[in-house]
Amino acid sequence: MKIRNIEDSGIVKTIITCSDMVLLATSYWLAFAITHGLDLAYILPLPLKIKIIIGALAIIPAAYIAPPLFMKRIIYGDTIIGRTIYMVALQTLFTLSIMSFIHPVDFSKTDIPLGACIFFAFLSIERMVCYHILKRSRSKGRNLRYVVLAGSPIALMNIYQTLSNHSFGFKIQGIFTSKEIPDEMKIERLGTHEEIIGYLENRYEVTDLYIVPEPGLTREAKEVFRYCEKHHIRCYIVPLFLDFLTKKMVLTHQGNTMLLSARNEPLEDPLNRFIKRMFDLFISGIFLLTLFPFIYLIVGLIIKHQSPGPILFKQKRNGLDGREFACLKFRSMHVNDDADKLQATEHDPRKFKFGNFMRKTNIDELPQLINVFKGDMSLVGPRPHMLLHNEQYSQLIDKYMVRHLVKPGITGWAQCQGFRGETKTLEQMENRVKADIWYVENWTFTLDLRIIWRTAMNMIKRNEENAY
Repeated sequence: MKIRNIEDSGIVKTIITCSDMVLLATSYWLAFAITHGLDLAYILPLPLKIKIIIGALAIIPAAYIAPPLFMKRIIYGDTIIGRTIYMVALQTLFTLSIMSFIHPVDFSKTDIPLGACIFFAFLSIERMVCYHILKRSRSKGRNLRYVVLAGSPIALMNIYQTLSNHSFGFKIQGIFTSKEIPDEMKIERLGTHEEIIGYLENRYEVTDLYIVPEPGLTREAKEVFRYCEKHHIRCYIVPLFLDFLTKKMVLTHQGNTMLLSARNEPLEDPLNRFIKRMFDLFISGIFLLTLFPFIYLIVGLIIKHQSPGPILFKQKRNGLDGREFACLKFRSMHVNDDADKLQATEHDPRKFKFGNFMRKTNIDELPQLINVFKGDMSLVGPRPHMLLHNEQYSQLIDKYMVRHLVKPGITGWAQCQGFRGETKTLEQMENRVKADIWYVENWTFTLDLRIIWRTAMNMIKRNEENAY
C-alpha cells in the first residue's frame, strides 16, 4: 500500500475543520465583545452561545463545498485567499439562513458580519502560515511524492520543469525513453517503455507516473495504465499534441463522444458573467453619478484651453468576439490624421502638456467607465487595440484573437505585468497576448479585485515605465 500524503489524510482534514471551528468561535466572541462589551462577553450569554454553535456547524457544509487549498502542492497564495473568501461567505450565508428561523433569540445585526470579517482575517493567516510551513517542509525533503516520467523528453519538458520545483514536494526518480535526453533535463534514464512495469514492481515508493504514449507503443501504454490503476499509482497521460494547445484543457461531451476543448473559460459560466457585470455596473454607475461630472468639467476646460478640438477622443476598437465599438478617452493629443495608425511614443509631438500628464496618471482612461456602464467594456480585461493593430498582429502572433473571448477592460493582467503602453517589438506584444490569454483561462472575481488593487498601487507609485 502506498504511503498517504498529508493532503489525502482524513485525520488532517478533520483537524483543520476543528481548528476552523475554534477560530470561528473566537471570532464571534470577539465581535460580540466589541459590540456589547467584555463584561457581557465573559459570561457567554445564550444568544452568543447559539451564534457560535450555529456558526461552527455551518463550517461543515461550507468546507465541503469550498475545501481549503493550502495543502495542495501546486498552488499559489492568491488562489488560497480567494478560496478562503468563498468559504467564509458560504459559512456566513448558511449561518444567517439558519438564524433567520430562530425568532425568540435577540441577535445584533452587526455581530455576524463583524465576526465574519474577523474570521476571514484569522482563517487567512492560518491558511497562509500552514501553506508556507508545508512548502518549507517539502523543500527539505519531507512529505514527498515520488514521480516517474515515460515518453518523449521534449513532450515532458514542461512537466519536468514544474515538478523540479522542490517546494512542491515532488522527487523525480527518472525517465523511461528511447530518445535522447536534452542537457537541461538533469534526470536519470531508467530504460524503455517495455521496462516500466518491471521497475514499478520493485519500487513501492512511486506515487505518480507521467507518460506520453508514443506511436507504436499503444499496447504497452495500456498495460502500464492498468498496472497503475491496480497498485495505487496515479497515472497522468500527456497528449502528444500539447505543443499547439494551451496549458489548460477541458474535458467535454457531445452526446456519448468525449472531447477535449483547448481551454477553460470561466466567464462562459452565466453566474460568473453575472457577478462580473454587476460589479462593473456598481462601480461605473457610482463613479459616473458622483465624481465624473466634476472631473469632466475640470479636465474639459483644461483640454479646451491647451488644444482646440473635442474633449473626448473616440476610436473604433475591437471588443467581445471581435465586435467594433467606440472606445472613449479624454483627448490627450492635438487633433491629427495619425490617431488611428500610430501608437503614442515617449516624446510624441502630438501630445500637449496636460495630455501628457493625463496619460502618465491614466486620467485619460476615465471616460471608458461609460463604455463599462454601456456593456462594451469591463473594468478588468484585455486592453482593446486599434483596428489596424488587430489586423496586423492577428497575422503575426499565434492565438492573438483569443483575447477577444472576453470583454476588453480599462486595465488588465497584462498591464499589471508591465506590458502596457507602446509595444516597440513583436516580442513585447507576444508577452502581452500571453498574459491576456492567461487571464481568459484563469478568471476569478478575486483576480479582478487583485488587478484593480495593483493598478491603483502602480498609479500611486508612478512605476509604470511605458505610461506615456
